[in-house]
Amino acid sequence: MGKKKSLNAKRLTKQQVQELIESQGKLHEEFTAFFGETYSTGYRHQDLVYELSGDRFLLVFDPKGISIPGKGDIYPKEYFLRWIRCRQKVKEHCANGRGSSVAHWLYYSKHKEQVVHKIDELMDELVRCLEISPDRLDFSYKSLDILSSKAEEYGLEKIQSELYDNLVAYVGEVIRRRVDGRWAIREDYPGCAYPIISVNEGVLMPINVVWQELNEVDPMNLRKEAANEVRRFSLKYR
Repeated sequence: MGKKKSLNAKRLTKQQVQELIESQGKLHEEFTAFFGETYSTGYRHQDLVYELSGDRFLLVFDPKGISIPGKGDIYPKEYFLRWIRCRQKVKEHCANGRGSSVAHWLYYSKHKEQVVHKIDELMDELVRCLEISPDRLDFSYKSLDILSSKAEEYGLEKIQSELYDNLVAYVGEVIRRRVDGRWAIREDYPGCAYPIISVNEGVLMPINVVWQELNEVDPMNLRKEAANEVRRFSLKYR
């Protein structure tokens, strides 16, 4: 979780943390347990979470830790809860072998490698389900802002289970047109085939873009990640 999201401009000192805890802090046992982690050495790393007044949470770094023991940050409740949910999803995916973008997509994809043959069909379905006027999805970066907003309204869990391929198809088309590429299938090993955008010897990954934003703490921003993917490609291959 980026520090920029904290309500405090600078990380709180141990003294400031203690004053907050003594004046208004209430230990949140469930979230504190969630932040516990036992290392292979047997050491138990344990950050602490306190509820504060005004719909805020205080995250205290492991008092017995090495780098910043006992210091802390304050976060607004809405953002903190979203971050907790995000971490829970990531833990679940990793525990079930879905820790990479390709593995995650393969698990949820309805069409697998056939996606590349259903691009128009998938985009039409996306327009209908998210109730977007077709002329607003013009394959520009701006259209990705519209799509991101509509996806948030629809619910990212539903997007993940129902429209994952559709998002990959549209994001891929935006990228493909931007770099003058073509859809192709890449197979890393039997049973692991997935769609890419191919440009000469270069490869762009619309799956990476969608996966990143489905598992991001902040509201979905497909424009940012699509632009990052194109920029990464441009720096490496051009």
